[in-house]
Amino acid sequence: MMPRKARANLRGILAFARPMVWLACWGAAYGTACGETLVVNASKDNTLYESTGAQLSNGQGIYMFVGLTGSGGARRGLVAFDLSAIPANATVTDVSLSLFLSRPRGDATAETIDLFKVVKDWGEEASNAGNPGGAGAPAQSGDATWLYNFFNTSFWTDPGGDTSSSVSGSTPVSANNRNYTWSGSGMVADVQSWVANPASNFGWMITGNEANQQSAQRFHTSENTSNKPQLTVTYTPGGATQLLNISTRLRVETGDDALIGGFIITGTASKGVILRALGPSLAQFGLTDLLANPVLELRAANGSVLMSNNNWRDTQETDIQNSGVAPTNDFESAIITTLAPGNYTAVVRGDQNTTGIGVVEVYDLDQTVDSLLANISSRGLVKTGNNVMIGGFIVGGGTGGSKVVLRAIGPSLGQQGVANPLADPILELRDGNGALAAVNDNWMDDPAQAAELVTLGVQPQNNFESALIATLPPGPSTGIVAGKGGETGVALVEVYHIR
Repeated sequence: MMPRKARANLRGILAFARPMVWLACWGAAYGTACGETLVVNASKDNTLYESTGAQLSNGQGIYMFVGLTGSGGARRGLVAFDLSAIPANATVTDVSLSLFLSRPRGDATAETIDLFKVVKDWGEEASNAGNPGGAGAPAQSGDATWLYNFFNTSFWTDPGGDTSSSVSGSTPVSANNRNYTWSGSGMVADVQSWVANPASNFGWMITGNEANQQSAQRFHTSENTSNKPQLTVTYTPGGATQLLNISTRLRVETGDDALIGGFIITGTASKGVILRALGPSLAQFGLTDLLANPVLELRAANGSVLMSNNNWRDTQETDIQNSGVAPTNDFESAIITTLAPGNYTAVVRGDQNTTGIGVVEVYDLDQTVDSLLANISSRGLVKTGNNVMIGGFIVGGGTGGSKVVLRAIGPSLGQQGVANPLADPILELRDGNGALAAVNDNWMDDPAQAAELVTLGVQPQNNFESALIATLPPGPSTGIVAGKGGETGVALVEVYHIR
């Protein structure tokens, strides 16, 4: 059941009759993971050379090698990254490793290169095999070799390096002089473990085809002057605020002018949510011309209908009542479900093609799981008066302020085939008391904010579209989108939670 405080916040949102888009990260249109991002070059790298005596290394060399040479000697790369800039209580949501292949196998046959988590520390010292470097150089004190994790003082438990048994990430490579990328849940799990316990961060072993001779590949190292190994980690800082409730109010029309809200769940765990489509109960806030009988659909990223509801008592009545946020009118709609991380869409229409003012809402019913209700990005026909687009969101679940970006998109929707886009949207941000906090007509009006929007990568695509950056305290806020000079048209309202 939703806590009493969350229910009170919900009533606050409805009292201001708001609904809106709330995005934590870049939102549905961009599809990137939520949180802050660290991009870092390798802190150390080396190559293990299988050879007579096993006393070869390449600590300061500009290349590392993986695979099997023409003479039958295996080569394995080692790479590690300094992650100390990431808070220990952060949640890692995405990891990407970039390596530059400067020499593939001779016949350019594609080879799969695997990453394994290294479970024992290793050294990078003064050895340097030069160019081309495939034969290695005499190991120096403290270097990693095929037998030693630190030359001449401590051994690997298993010759060739100690790693976990499972592959953390795989990518096929073939063409030379290009970057290749490794990513996936295994790498996320590795980095998460290193962030939580930095003493266990020994990086990855990079292995290739060791069954066929002449399969060796050559990659750049951190000592190279260009295209160094680079790791990109996206994470959510521990204790950060998150989205609790999001909603959008608009006049619901027919056809393409239904109320459409897209939202994203990010993280690793499934999340319990409730979606509501309201109409008749909005009369208590003095609104008229209401949607008499809203119908709600929940759709997957591919557009398929996952669930639908006309009147909330038709199905799931007990579960909806137990959530603490059951609609107050029997003709209103609700869906309660548990959703895996991914993109979803809530569509609100009128039964029998009726029209009127309606609200679509999404509420987080489980804020303890390792996932976030990341955004809702709502689209619909913006008119005038009470029929402008009104978006409400609550920031909470943590301490401190939250930096957000709000956007009002109109003209660029025409490039996506949307008819009658709003030519010049104006965006207002209002606080929990309804007071005007900020307003923007064209996103480039404020040079400083425009520059930051570009840096964040969320600048609108049309100069007549609007955007605001603000740091908000925990609690409810509202974004309002209207047309300049009373213009009408289809618009998209979005809110991105930066941190």
